[in-house]
Amino acid sequence: MFPVFEDRSEGRSVKAQPDFVLYDGSTCALCEIKSGHHINERDINQMEECDEVTIEAAEEELENAQVREKTEYDGTVTAVESLIVYQDMDEEYIEETRRESENFRAALDRITDYAVLMTQDYGGDLRVLAGDFDDDRAMQSALRTGVTLPENPPDEILLTEGMEPEVLAMAVTDIWGEQALDHEDGIEVTREQVRDFFAPRHNVNPGDLGIVFEFLEDIGACDVVGTHRYEFRREHMGAILGVEEMVMEQRVEDYLREDDQATFDSFSGADDDNDDDEEDEERE
Repeated sequence: MFPVFEDRSEGRSVKAQPDFVLYDGSTCALCEIKSGHHINERDINQMEECDEVTIEAAEEELENAQVREKTEYDGTVTAVESLIVYQDMDEEYIEETRRESENFRAALDRITDYAVLMTQDYGGDLRVLAGDFDDDRAMQSALRTGVTLPENPPDEILLTEGMEPEVLAMAVTDIWGEQALDHEDGIEVTREQVRDFFAPRHNVNPGDLGIVFEFLEDIGACDVVGTHRYEFRREHMGAILGVEEMVMEQRVEDYLREDDQATFDSFSGADDDNDDDEEDEERE
């Protein structure tokens, strides 16, 4: 159950629902955790809502959570901070992607208007990447310095049985597409390599792979460089970073169906124009 901060006083309409809350007796930090490094519109909207939470609303929620009864703190709040942690983002990624992608620069500027952007390395530090705290107290000082984290098992991307092309599209761009930032000549991958990567835990349907790579090529996230062979390059990064948001809003097959229909309509319109021209010539 996520904490909910609501404020409808004096015409306000705020409803923030962070993943969790940090409270040290004075600062109340509303925290969001993201598993990737793509800043999407939903993330920005979440942080905007958190940024609207007042000290009074924070104290009310802490009272509802019975902080005074369950902890040594009395529930007094002197500052409210909004934090968002991207687990797969770091300083190098921000520097390179900011240089390569205008969309990323705009998203970074917008989200840091509302929140402090952080990252975490298990066995390393929880640390600030961008944005400023609103206050300068003990919690803010500790986070700004960096908090050492314990070791964590290595990450694995697992696909569930019966997974949709949307999940596969995100997995392909996350595993191969985003590596293009580190390779001047790009990254090539074949359908067979993708299938082998997920085997034997998951048998990826070749038909789904065909649909996914057709979608990725169509939106400009990769190029076809051979039979069932594809290339991701730095210039594709804007489209690559937009894949997650696209597939969250529309199914891959629906997108391709609409694209095919638009192409058909375009050809039909051209044929109609040619027929009209021929009829005009006959009348002349």
